[in-house]
Amino acid sequence: MTEVDTNVLLSSPGMHEMAERIMPLLKARDARFSHQRVGCVPFANGEIKPQIPETVRGMHAFFLHPLQHPDPNTALLSMLLTCDALTRGSVSGITLVLPYIPYLRQDRKDQPRVPISARVIADLIESNPRVDRLITLDMHADQEQGFFSIPVDNLSGSVVHAEYFRKQFHNDFSKVVVVAPDFGSAVRARRFAARLEENVPVSIIDKRRPGPNKAKVIGFVGESVTDRDVILYDDMIDTGGTIRAAVGEILKRGARSACICVTHALFSNDAEESFLEAHYPVIVTQSIPRPNNYWRRHEAWLEAVSIDELLAKAMHEASTIGGSVSKLSK
Repeated sequence: MTEVDTNVLLSSPGMHEMAERIMPLLKARDARFSHQRVGCVPFANGEIKPQIPETVRGMHAFFLHPLQHPDPNTALLSMLLTCDALTRGSVSGITLVLPYIPYLRQDRKDQPRVPISARVIADLIESNPRVDRLITLDMHADQEQGFFSIPVDNLSGSVVHAEYFRKQFHNDFSKVVVVAPDFGSAVRARRFAARLEENVPVSIIDKRRPGPNKAKVIGFVGESVTDRDVILYDDMIDTGGTIRAAVGEILKRGARSACICVTHALFSNDAEESFLEAHYPVIVTQSIPRPNNYWRRHEAWLEAVSIDELLAKAMHEASTIGGSVSKLSK
């Protein structure tokens, strides 16, 4: 790919609005991009047929796709079929732009006779030889990039989160403590704290998981949260039970305020109603597509930070000779 190549931004249903917001950000950087909306023809038996509306011959396709919409399994198949359609349409290459990738929580064999699903997802993505790059946000573990043989740009949601909290706290973090909800999230929490300010302390909640989506708090390691403003930081919320229990523990220990901040808001099993009842403020990104009326309906406790600018910068750098996507997360 060279600077004079023609790039096309293709968006799947669910991502059309984000793509339309990204396009002027790309044009402001003199990036050569056009935009096409991928259609999806449904069959009566539940099968789907993605369709590219215009020619893509010789172009490099940046494919913006939601892997949680309408559900992970349908979205995964739609992605694979669309990539096949692009290949048969003679694109020069495909860069997948997947703000959220499902199945990455299953990244090791922690029980007998279970899959390493994250590796299977990597194999499926790479089954199409035209897919030559992946741009995503906050994989569940950094080392999952090693499952791929193609370049993976794992952008950090902390970039946009830190900017949000700088405004909220007016750059005064003297009373702030960042808390990781478990030891596995400690590195992510430290990275976020350092992005806020060099000396922002980090504490860790020690918990045990008796089963999927279940957790029990058994200890607390690090800086005291008494009379402090706490930001509980993680990569995702699923059902939300674990992180709500963590906020309860933090408030019991005397925190003057507690806010939950994650990149990926899955919100399974009516999690929204539970957060509304708990009155816990939650800050997320728009990595999971939802309509505007959804955000308005939950604005009493939920706020979404835009990732449009971050993705536009990443696509611009990826489409430019000598560009560096990795510098965006530094």
